[in-house]
Amino acid sequence: MGRLDWKRGRWSADQETDRMFKAMRGWRDVSGDWIDYYRFDQASTILDPIYDEAIGSGRIYKPAVRVPCMHVQDIKGENENTDTGFYYNDTLVATIAFDQFTGVGMSHADILTGNYLNDRLYYDQRIFRVVQLSIRGQIQQRDIIVGLDATQMKPDELVDDQLFAQWSEGNVKYR
Repeated sequence: MGRLDWKRGRWSADQETDRMFKAMRGWRDVSGDWIDYYRFDQASTILDPIYDEAIGSGRIYKPAVRVPCMHVQDIKGENENTDTGFYYNDTLVATIAFDQFTGVGMSHADILTGNYLNDRLYYDQRIFRVVQLSIRGQIQQRDIIVGLDATQMKPDELVDDQLFAQWSEGNVKYR
């Protein structure tokens, strides 16, 4: 571990972050989880100019990328009594090592610019919409941890997504 005072320690910040990533890979291999991440393909999707909804073949997504996670937490949503009846949404929170996040083709620019807002992910037989990607840990401006927050999508929200047609038709049982 580096020293906290002005003297140099045994290791530099680069060496320390490399050791952290190695330890996080070890944790992930033993106790970790994964999510299947679908990037939205803006270039292949045709949107209605007025309503901004997908037309033609619907929303198009790139093939799934398996993202290794240190921890995935599935938070069950409570029933809310709305004017259309009871409704609930589950929340997904994933903790991902930054080197694993970038190692599967994601980039830091995607986090900074919000390019993830139309992305989807699959976990535990359900489809989720990515709500937020953020850096949750740094050492001397070196990113260490990425946090991913997502919310469950219901069958009526997946109608325009051809890739997820089996969920929109009710063929997959939701909890």
